[in-house]
Amino acid sequence: MTNPLLARFIPEARDLLESSSSGLLALEKAPDDARTVNEVFRAVHTLKGSSGLFDAPALTKLIHVAEDLLGAVRADKLALNPDIVDDLFAAFDQVGAWIGYMEETEVLPPDADKVSGTLSRLLRGHLAVENSGDAAPQTPAATAVDPSARAKWLALFEAEALADARAALEKGRPVTLIRYAPAANAFFCGSDPLNLVLNTPRLIAVEQQPAQPRKPLAEFEPYQCDMVFTALAGESEDEVAAHLRYEMELVTLCALRPEHLAAETAEAGPAAEAGPAATAPRHVALARTIVANQIRALSGADYAAEGVSAAASAVARLAASLRRLDWAGAAIAAANEANAQASTAPALALLRQIDADLATFDQTAQPAAAPAAPAPAPAAPNAPRHEPPPQTAAGAAPADKRETAKHEPKKTLRVDQGKIDLLMNLIGEMIVSKNSLPFLAKRAEDVYGSREMSREIKDQYAIIDRLAQEMQAAIMAVRMLPVSDVFDRFPRLVRDVARRLGKEVELAVEGEDTAADKTIIEALGDPLLHIVRNSLDHGVESAEERRAAQKPAVAALALRAYQEADSVIIEVEDDGRGVDPARIRAAAIEKGVITPERAAQLSDADSVNLIFAPGFSTAQQVSDLSGRGVGMDVVRTTIEGFGGRVHVASTPGKGTLTRLILPLSMAVTRIMIIDGAGGEYGVPMDMIVETVRIDRARIHRVKQSEAFILRDQLIPLARLADLLGQPARAKAEDEPEAVLVCRVKGRMLGMVIDDFRIGMDVVLKPMEGIVAGARGFSGTTLLGDGRVLLVLDLKELL
Repeated sequence: MTNPLLARFIPEARDLLESSSSGLLALEKAPDDARTVNEVFRAVHTLKGSSGLFDAPALTKLIHVAEDLLGAVRADKLALNPDIVDDLFAAFDQVGAWIGYMEETEVLPPDADKVSGTLSRLLRGHLAVENSGDAAPQTPAATAVDPSARAKWLALFEAEALADARAALEKGRPVTLIRYAPAANAFFCGSDPLNLVLNTPRLIAVEQQPAQPRKPLAEFEPYQCDMVFTALAGESEDEVAAHLRYEMELVTLCALRPEHLAAETAEAGPAAEAGPAATAPRHVALARTIVANQIRALSGADYAAEGVSAAASAVARLAASLRRLDWAGAAIAAANEANAQASTAPALALLRQIDADLATFDQTAQPAAAPAAPAPAPAAPNAPRHEPPPQTAAGAAPADKRETAKHEPKKTLRVDQGKIDLLMNLIGEMIVSKNSLPFLAKRAEDVYGSREMSREIKDQYAIIDRLAQEMQAAIMAVRMLPVSDVFDRFPRLVRDVARRLGKEVELAVEGEDTAADKTIIEALGDPLLHIVRNSLDHGVESAEERRAAQKPAVAALALRAYQEADSVIIEVEDDGRGVDPARIRAAAIEKGVITPERAAQLSDADSVNLIFAPGFSTAQQVSDLSGRGVGMDVVRTTIEGFGGRVHVASTPGKGTLTRLILPLSMAVTRIMIIDGAGGEYGVPMDMIVETVRIDRARIHRVKQSEAFILRDQLIPLARLADLLGQPARAKAEDEPEAVLVCRVKGRMLGMVIDDFRIGMDVVLKPMEGIVAGARGFSGTTLLGDGRVLLVLDLKELL
């Protein structure tokens, strides 16, 4: 992306859209919550102002209309209802899609104007119904102008301008009278009223008046638009309306006829050709009015950074309009110097120089040199610097100075995700290098006979190990993301799906602050989506069914997250109809997932977990929600791919609980090195429950398998040598067996090995190349002495 400002706007816009959507969901449940209304309105207002910085009028217009609708709700003129929320969500979704498109192309799609108009009319319809019952909204272009108002507006123009308009009518050209009253907060909405009027097609003349009587200087607000424009254009109403299409709710148009101008032009001089040639004096006159207002504001007030910034912004806009871009740099320099001196004098000097230049301004002359800004005085080393406040598209300062002062900006640094991943890879390599020190210490003692050197290496290893662990923890803290990044999408999803299914569902979200590795968080979305949609479609009953079952009409759906040891637990629980084991077994047999003989051997708990089998579904019809038999299979495949596990528990008639158990981190893995099957192997620590040594007499044979009893629990046994097809090491008769007690897919199993070694942190690399399909291994890692260690996949082996 070549536009750095747009690159900053896009993530901020997405945050504002997410905040707005979350607020709407809360308002749908509590429409009278004034605080939430204000938060949503403020988010939309900020988004609208920021969008005005870019050439995206269709986007700005749609957000503007959404803001108007929320403003009516905020002012208690409109009651929020699900239909309004649906339409606002549709608008926000479209804005989100446009932002994604702008991220790729930096412009809006070609049909943006048409889509914006359609959605804007949809939103405006709610305001029209509120204001006039079922009457259709009347566009400003179609509003009939009262003859007395028309005469009053025409009287504002000089005789020369009216003569130009009459001449155009006599030549058969259309002439349109324009009355445009910009909103008071126009500067914060991405609007530029002056520039918009001056670029009207075939503009004949324009007059500007204050919207209301001038207030005393002490009450003067330089950040509000206090203007009304009256203009004449040598174009049809339709052409003018197309030009002003994003402000039409603030515009009145009137197609003039010769008799309208008869009285006003009776004493006019010779007519001139209508066109933009006559607009230069008007243009300069408006500019001088604006400069005079800024001079008056700064002359009668004490120094304030906001006032100086507003004056500089006004000059910058005039510079663009008059094609005197050399003034813009001078305005910035003058504002900086004024803020450094805490005095309005440098800004006033510049404004007076610009006013003098405007008095003799000639559009056809070459631009003169920019007025010299006062030279900045050297500041003391510790002197405070006063920076101008952030500006919007129209160059204005923040809308509410008091609010700006009260809320300090967050000290947040946006860092490219790739840089964090690089740091994580580097700390992983550092851990591998650190692990070489114990091998080096052993070599110093065994090969070189230097016990003292071995001890020093071990001391240094302890220090490096502590620092590496602290660095790893610090980087992991940056890499960790809260599950709220995933959970935030579900209130909207549950609402929309429930409305489509005609069900009433109350979603409760708990533990949003629980953090996990970003790789896991990013991959968690799809599995949770399948589980939640499955719960809404299959689990939750309709309101009528629930009442018949003596349940509350509104179903309860809970989404929970919490940390347990080195795992993150995600739970989805509903109080719906539950899962019928008999029905699951029957469906599995029908679809060929299992044989009838195998089904007869399954317990109810095992039958429920058949929903994770590939191709399994109990839906009678295929829809966009369910029925294809791939959803829950995807859940298990994804979760187990990250070293996690998934389990479902259900009680018919009472509800279902789906639990996802995921590792806390994916970057660095803790393993135990073991001896067995003629070599050394690694076993992930998160699968090891405990290590024990047992006498051979405690091992019993059950049919063709071995087992032993550990604290009154029967633990099946498997031998690593047999699993890998390698010869076992010969052992003395009285030598106890070393057993790793592991938990695999929820079951306790024992694995007989030769011996236990040490535990260490490693970076696990996947199996690649010709060994990519090797059975029973999850990956490899590099040991400190340069050897490659194979890490076992116990789920596949056992």
